[in-house]
Amino acid sequence: MYGSHLKSSLQLFPGIGERKEKQLFGVGVYDWESLIQYQKQKNDPLLPAVSILEERLDELDHELSEANFPFFTTELPSLEYWRLWQNFPEKFCFLDIETTGISDSSVTTVVSLYQNKRMLTFERGKDLEFLFDSISPEDILVTYNGKRFDVPFLEREFHYRVKNPQLDLMNLLHSIGIKGGLKKSEVLLGLVRPEEIAGMDGRQAPLLWFEYQRTNNKEALEKLIAYNKEDTKNLEIVLEKTIDRLTENRLF
Repeated sequence: MYGSHLKSSLQLFPGIGERKEKQLFGVGVYDWESLIQYQKQKNDPLLPAVSILEERLDELDHELSEANFPFFTTELPSLEYWRLWQNFPEKFCFLDIETTGISDSSVTTVVSLYQNKRMLTFERGKDLEFLFDSISPEDILVTYNGKRFDVPFLEREFHYRVKNPQLDLMNLLHSIGIKGGLKKSEVLLGLVRPEEIAGMDGRQAPLLWFEYQRTNNKEALEKLIAYNKEDTKNLEIVLEKTIDRLTENRLF
């Protein structure tokens, strides 16, 4: 592992976007301190003056020493939130939902949250309405395709506006060339699911719920919940393995 992933974010400095950051990585500028040294030596006209960079460095160091998590979620682009995992793992809330479908009449059946090695699962007709009480508003919601599906689905159904910062692992995986859905991504990253739910996908989840509703088959419900929990817990592993890929290839 290289140094602090957060301190390798040059986009936290004024005038540095993704393109300029990659250029700087390419010449060996990998962290906040080396950026200052680089500008002192090169006086790059496309970078702010050394005094401005040093002032920003002091601010960043102070906010990091104060563990000011909201400061960094405000300052970082959402695709860069992965950099905070190393310093603030307790602030990452992994979320996955199961539904009866994708139409406007579909509803949520099961939702799991995984945070700080603690799993919470909410079931329709039991405790689903308490879901948002368990999510701290400043924590990062980590999902797979959640920005386009999970979060808007919950917002529509519960008439609730999710204001949390969000990290969508689908987009992060795309940035390292991995596409094709969560299950395929897991395989490409070397994850193996338990035998009892291996091979299951999102198309089977509604069928399990319908079977439970129709016949009160507890095994169908238990299998659905186990599948949802595995999806949710694996998001953490996918994040860690994706970060490994980014740092191994110095794509950070």
